[in-house]
Amino acid sequence: MMRQYESKPTYYIWKTNDSDEDDICKQKLYWQSMGFRTVVFQDGDCNKDINIAMKAIIQNHLRSS
Repeated sequence: MMRQYESKPTYYIWKTNDSDEDDICKQKLYWQSMGFRTVVFQDGDCNKDINIAMKAIIQNHLRSS
């Protein structure tokens, strides 16, 4: 029997060198309690467009596959 998974919306959090670890954890728990899947980005410039970063991750993955 195949399991069906519900799609959850995703909330992206940028983690920079100045970010407080407790603040990141609080943000993650807040969005997860609202039903979101959370992703924390630890690298890169937080002022850049998240879509460009995601495209780069996918392209790098496809190149290495």
